Amino acid sequence: MKKRGAYFFVLDALLGGAIFLISVVMIMGSYMNVPQTKQSYVLAEDLMNVLLNTKVIEFRDPFIQYLADNGNITNPEQTLFQQIAELHYKDEDNLAFNLTRNILDSLLPEQYGVSYIIMEEDKNTTIYNRSIDRINISKFTISSKKITFFAINQTDYFGPDITELKIWN
Repeated sequence: MKKRGAYFFVLDALLGGAIFLISVVMIMGSYMNVPQTKQSYVLAEDLMNVLLNTKVIEFRDPFIQYLADNGNITNPEQTLFQQIAELHYKDEDNLAFNLTRNILDSLLPEQYGVSYIIMEEDKNTTIYNRSIDRINISKFTISSKKITFFAINQTDYFGPDITELKIWN
């Protein structure tokens, strides 16, 4: 009779411990599945800062090497942002598209849609657009806008215009 009582208490303790352990695992698991929304909100600004602060010579990409070999990159010390603007203002939109696509696709996961638009006084030019069909059903849309201009020489320049980098998920 005494052994049966001991088995009961041991079994009760094991069952209680299992319930406690399962509860802790479920609670901790629910915290891990929370999406990082704060990270998403600063993503557009961070990407824009990469474009503004990274020199062409510092960004390793086969397409940039192709542009340099063909003479399309006149100053490797300018930033990626300036290089995209230069290609756009020289009416080489296909090269601007490919450069922007290579840069943004290497920095931004596929789950995000992205568009890079230069808004001029009389028209808006979409340089690059990925997953535009998902923008209307996205959970969030964030953008970063910067002023763009391109100086040809001391007296001639294009701009100032606004460049918008828009990201959605």
